[in-house]
Amino acid sequence: MSLEIYLNHYSNSPLKSVIKAIDESAKKSFEEASPIPAAANHSVEFYNHEQERIFNQEWICIARTDEVPNTGDFLTHDIAGTPVVIIRQESNEILGFVNACAHRFTCLVPKLAGNAFAFTCPNHAWTYGLDGSLKHAPFMEMKTNFDIEKHHLKALLIEIWEGFIYITLAKNPNKKVSSALEGLRKNIVGQYDMGSYQTIIRESMSWDANWKNLIENFTESYHVPIAHQKTFANHKKPIEDYICGEDSDHYCYHYAPQESESGPGSAHLNNTKLKGKWRRTMVDFCIFPNHLVTLMPDYLWWVSVMPDGIGCFKATWGVAVPPEILAEVPTAEYGAWVLQMADYMNTANSEDKTLVQGLYRGSSSQLLPKGTLHPIEKNLWQFTKYLSRISS
Repeated sequence: MSLEIYLNHYSNSPLKSVIKAIDESAKKSFEEASPIPAAANHSVEFYNHEQERIFNQEWICIARTDEVPNTGDFLTHDIAGTPVVIIRQESNEILGFVNACAHRFTCLVPKLAGNAFAFTCPNHAWTYGLDGSLKHAPFMEMKTNFDIEKHHLKALLIEIWEGFIYITLAKNPNKKVSSALEGLRKNIVGQYDMGSYQTIIRESMSWDANWKNLIENFTESYHVPIAHQKTFANHKKPIEDYICGEDSDHYCYHYAPQESESGPGSAHLNNTKLKGKWRRTMVDFCIFPNHLVTLMPDYLWWVSVMPDGIGCFKATWGVAVPPEILAEVPTAEYGAWVLQMADYMNTANSEDKTLVQGLYRGSSSQLLPKGTLHPIEKNLWQFTKYLSRISS
C-alpha cells in the first residue's frame, strides 16, 4: 500500500464537510449537476471512511470463473488491506477465504495464482485443505485440549454473476449481487451471454490518482473521440448516439452502436444471440462501487479498481472473448493474437492514464470553477448519488 500522502488544501477536510458536499451535489437534478466534490478525492478522513463503508462492506469483483477452471485452481487479491484467496473445489464450487493462517495470521498463499491440492503455511507448516479446514498442525498435540477442527481459514461469501466472481468482507451483506443487478442483466447485458466469454488476458496496473478518478473516466464516453484516437475512437460512435441508462442504487451504464456492422466491434456471423443494432453496440457499465466493464459483441474488457492510498490505486483488468471468436484463431497464431490485443488495451490504458492522473492533480486546487456535466455524462451523476447513499 502506498503510504505517501501529498498534502493539499483538501487533505484535512473533515469527514462531515465532505459528506455534506457529496450529499448536496447528489440532490441536484442532472441538468444542474456538477462533478464529484474535489475534497472527496483528497480528504484523509473521507478516504478512511470509504474504506470501512464501501470496501469492507460491498461486493467486490476480483476475477472471472474461467480463470479458476480446475479443482485446486486459486487466485489471490487484496481488498481494503485484507488479503483474500479464492479456490475451486472438487465439487466445482468456488470458495473464498481471508488469506491468513489460523495460527498467527501469516499470509498463507503468497502467489497471485496457481493450482494446489493443499496449502501449507511457510511459518509453522500448518496445512489446510481446499475447503479451508486444518489438516495438519505440527506439534500442537503439546497444547492441552487443542482441537484441530476448531481452527480453519476465515471463510468469506462469494457470488457468481454473468461469469464474474464477487467476494465481500461483510458477514451479513445487505444485498445479493444477482438480485441487485437483475435489471441490468434482463434489459441490457444478458443478451450478450458474458458468462460464455473466455479470458485471454489478466493484468494489473498502478496509477497516481484517487480510485474514484478512474470510475469517473470509465463511466463517460464524452472523452473517447478526443482522447482515444489510437483505439476506441476508431469505432466511430457519434456522441449524439450515446444513451445513458436508468437510475439504480447498484449500477450505471451507457451504450451506443458503431457504424460498421462487420469487423472489430461487431458480432461474429455465428453469434445467434444478438439481434439488430445490438450486433454492433458497445455497453459501458459500472457495478458500484468499483467494477467497470466495456462489453462488445466480440470482446469484453473488465477492470476492478482498488485504492492503494489516497492518491494511488491498483487496478486489476482482463479481457475475454466469445467462444466463436476464439474458435477461429489458429493455434499457431494464438500467442501473437493475444499479444496484439494486449498491446491495444495497453495503448487505451496509456491514453486514459494521462486523463485520470490529470483529474486527481487538477482537483487538488483550492480554487476551482463550478464545473458542469455533458448530457452523456449522466453516469457520473449517478455515481455521485451512490457515494451519497453509501457514505451517509
